[in-house]
Amino acid sequence: MRLGVLDVGSNTVHLLVVDAHPGARPLPAHSHKAELRLAELLDERGAIAPGGVERLIATVRDALLAAEDKGCEEVLPFATSAVREASNADAVLARVKDETGVDLQVLTGEEEARLTFLAARRWFGWSAGKLLLLDIGGGSLEVAFGIDEDPDAAVSLPLGAGRLTAGWLPGDPADTADVKALRRHVRAQIARTVGEFSRFGRPDHVVATSKTFKQLARIAGAPVRARASTPSAS
Repeated sequence: MRLGVLDVGSNTVHLLVVDAHPGARPLPAHSHKAELRLAELLDERGAIAPGGVERLIATVRDALLAAEDKGCEEVLPFATSAVREASNADAVLARVKDETGVDLQVLTGEEEARLTFLAARRWFGWSAGKLLLLDIGGGSLEVAFGIDEDPDAAVSLPLGAGRLTAGWLPGDPADTADVKALRRHVRAQIARTVGEFSRFGRPDHVVATSKTFKQLARIAGAPVRARASTPSAS
């Protein structure tokens, strides 16, 4: 069965087309991405501005055309941080459904963390032992820990790369004082959740997903093989 998975994130709208069969791993067949940057289209009330809603609708329509062109029998649509936290989320979701027929399912932060953890567990297998998962998106940071497919702890923090850049680093290049203030903010946010994870002991394997981590790895000089073997979640 050919499926399309439509991910409306804070930065991009990503359609991944896969061939899925019971008992077999899904095989990627096509990827269609559009940069939307929804997190940057919020007005002063925290609502997605009318222009942003129009762009979202147009982008979803384009994704549907791509899914039809690639022979998808079903499209599984979901949205994450940017839509989840918009003050007019219900109205936006209703318009998208009315004008495209797509009923976007909004994942909670914890659901997003748990699903990303499941993907990492399936990727690395049981031999990886206790996994600590870190995933940075445009609007949020997901952290999950566990030894099974369902993590023992999973949280979502408002520490996405796009959100922090827009809210804390107005200059280009960033001002040193702004960077220091952002570091204090991030450490304070993470410190509130450290205890929830440290009680489970040390992980056997730490997994960092997303393009943000890939870019950081390149800056840090990671070898090509290490970069290529890192799983990515959008």
